Amino acid sequence: MKITRQKHAKKHLGFFRNNFGVREPYQILLDGTFCQAALRGRIQLREQLPRYLMGETQLCTTRIRICL
Repeated sequence: MKITRQKHAKKHLGFFRNNFGVREPYQILLDGTFCQAALRGRIQLREQLPRYLMGETQLCTTRIRICL
């Protein structure tokens, strides 16, 4: 990850940690559209998100509802 991107991520995480009490493991909610875009871009979310957030993550997905 580039240095400026890493600094911005660290700054934003510090803001949420101080103001809202967000702590590790970070719970990240993913929907189907995001997962599909990551697959198309060949991005390994399970490996990349902990690196980007500089901490342990827990991935959560939305439930799939089929409306007929």
